[in-house]
Amino acid sequence: MKIGPDCIPCILKMCLGFIRKTGLGDSEAFELFNDVMKIPSLKGEDWTVTSPDVIENVMHMTYDMLGDKDPLKKEKAALNEYLLEQHDAFQEIIHKSQDPLKTAVKMAVHGNAIDIMLSDDFSQLQTTIRDRIAQPLSEEKFQTFRNQLGKTRRLVYFGDNAGEIVLDKLLISTLKELYNIEIVFVVRNMPTLNDVTLQEARDVKMDEIVQVTPNGIDGPFPGTRLSRCSPEVQELYKQSDLVISKGGGNFDSLDEDKDLYGRKISFLFLSKCYLYKQLFHSPLEAPILSNYYDFNGSSQPGSSDFRAT
Repeated sequence: MKIGPDCIPCILKMCLGFIRKTGLGDSEAFELFNDVMKIPSLKGEDWTVTSPDVIENVMHMTYDMLGDKDPLKKEKAALNEYLLEQHDAFQEIIHKSQDPLKTAVKMAVHGNAIDIMLSDDFSQLQTTIRDRIAQPLSEEKFQTFRNQLGKTRRLVYFGDNAGEIVLDKLLISTLKELYNIEIVFVVRNMPTLNDVTLQEARDVKMDEIVQVTPNGIDGPFPGTRLSRCSPEVQELYKQSDLVISKGGGNFDSLDEDKDLYGRKISFLFLSKCYLYKQLFHSPLEAPILSNYYDFNGSSQPGSSDFRAT
């Protein structure tokens, strides 16, 4: 999905939050943000790119100034540690629910709200997620997803942020309990924002339950562009029966690849902005489960086949 006018303030807010978290002094932050403001797409001069494309440019600028290509390493580790402390409580919620798969899916989707780029306060996280999983998913979309899982033997799962990866792990564990399925979890090749790399996956011991591999993209791109992925990941994608794509960055970029690489993706994320609200006909912050393989090839905004919730 290419950027629209609503993306500009959103990207700027995210980038400013990232810059502040790096610990740059005021003068350096001003200098860097001035450079960010010169990016053509943030001046309304280029609408042909996705949000991850724009953010990758900001990451390059920031890393060049800092001389550090993973400035949020400690923050990511701390967030993973905090979520791991909640792991058993979340697992109990799943196991005690009437439908563990649906609960695990909801939990993973609402984990998309865990974003240190937007908030540092996660003190009420367990209560918030417990309350949010009471929100309904489209039963039709969920049953399509469940039916597809029943036919799946090879699954690729594209991860998103630190912290929420713990809830992704709970979903993956549930999938392995319920299905005879081989899963590969794909992470960012290079650090970008607070997204998961191989290090964060290892921190939560994701590699102890499934194969974990970097996507091979040669830049701090906060999404997944298959043409830039390694030959290994491209082949994993082609050989998979189902792909789970987590988070808005992965949706924005993979949405541009769908015609080239086929339609076997289930997207899991929150409707965080106006463009998602318009595209998916969903309230803001609503959970989105959207299956490319079940809407007959139409992904235009307003298409009734594209409704996720």
